[in-house]
Amino acid sequence: MARPTTISDEQILDAARQVFLERGIVATTAEVAKRAGVAEGSIFKRWKTKQALFYAALAPNDQDPEFIQNLVARVGRGELQETLTEVGLQAVDFFRHIMPLIMMCWSNPVPGELPPPFQTQNPKPLRVLKSIAGFFEAEMRIGRLARRDAEVMARTFLGGIQQFALLELVSRSRNELPMPAEMFIRGLVNLMWNGVRPDADRPAKETVR
Repeated sequence: MARPTTISDEQILDAARQVFLERGIVATTAEVAKRAGVAEGSIFKRWKTKQALFYAALAPNDQDPEFIQNLVARVGRGELQETLTEVGLQAVDFFRHIMPLIMMCWSNPVPGELPPPFQTQNPKPLRVLKSIAGFFEAEMRIGRLARRDAEVMARTFLGGIQQFALLELVSRSRNELPMPAEMFIRGLVNLMWNGVRPDADRPAKETVR
């Protein structure tokens, strides 16, 4: 007799993620079970309530996103504007995935509490901000950027990318997508570069008459 196929937690969470993103919090565990191909009772053996399943499915995992994992190794290497463009495009892909999940978590919070992903001692959004700021600070120390407030730079960089991803999300249904991601990121990097390039603080040479 063949042994029954074991469905992993992640397979059920993948199905739940799809159902909740399609139907919102009104989706039922029966719908999730059907999508996952399991009995509804098996869901409640792993998660005690629908709300627990909802947060497990939609809460971003706690792993640092790819675009900040290797930043330290990139300090002082390569052409800085191209590095920022590559990091920015990776960040766009990350926020495209994470934005709908964050919006769902915030729209259905536990009363009086932050959504679970933001209750940790060092939440991911803060780690990402610190990592980007640390990268800018390290590039300033070796003279590849003019001295500026690294956190302001990081907030500007990340804030622009988050806004791009959000606008792309809310505009999709009306077929009014913003400019292509690469065009935006290159424009953002160029705009920032004009204020932080190594010679940004040097006075302009007087024109010889």
